[in-house]
Amino acid sequence: MLLRSLALTLAVSFLTFGPATAHDGKKHSKPNLSALPGKATPLPFDVGGPFSLVDHNGKPRTDKDFRGKFMLVFFGYANCKSICPVGLRRMTTAMDSLGQAGEKIQPLLISIDAAHDTPENMRNEVPKVHPRLIGLTGSETQLKAAAKAYQVESKQVSQTPDGNPVFAHGSYIYLMAPDGKLATIIPPVLGDEQMAGIMRRYVK
Repeated sequence: MLLRSLALTLAVSFLTFGPATAHDGKKHSKPNLSALPGKATPLPFDVGGPFSLVDHNGKPRTDKDFRGKFMLVFFGYANCKSICPVGLRRMTTAMDSLGQAGEKIQPLLISIDAAHDTPENMRNEVPKVHPRLIGLTGSETQLKAAAKAYQVESKQVSQTPDGNPVFAHGSYIYLMAPDGKLATIIPPVLGDEQMAGIMRRYVK
């Protein structure tokens, strides 16, 4: 609840400035990054924690594998056709725009769909987004534990005509510091330039 209210405050404050396109194609306000603090400041709550999952190539992965790098974490699912591809492409475009500094960041997609997101299924979709994006999946228990650590909620709300599930889920982007602690939360409504501006404050 604390994360949800604080993240909502962040999103609302970012949206009080000038136009950007949201995931639904409607116009939302565009943040003025000059209004953000001059220095990166830690947030007053803990998000994140250990996870033990499998990547889209079938390799076991834990959070400790990424120590020494920033993690850019997004929760979603491989067959998502709305928020996930837009959010993932924006965050990886923002990462790439940082140049050499962006190489300090490892982008991650953690699945919320244990039933369908096998490594094989994710392997077909993840590289389409970005060559350095790693898709992570696992058992229902493992994925629920990861989602709980990041205070992400999800539930199936419908299904596509061909029977694939459609989920409603939290879509904030989490920038985790090289020590595994939360650096900041990035609202998904931001454009890639605004995301890059926020990342740059931490990664520079």
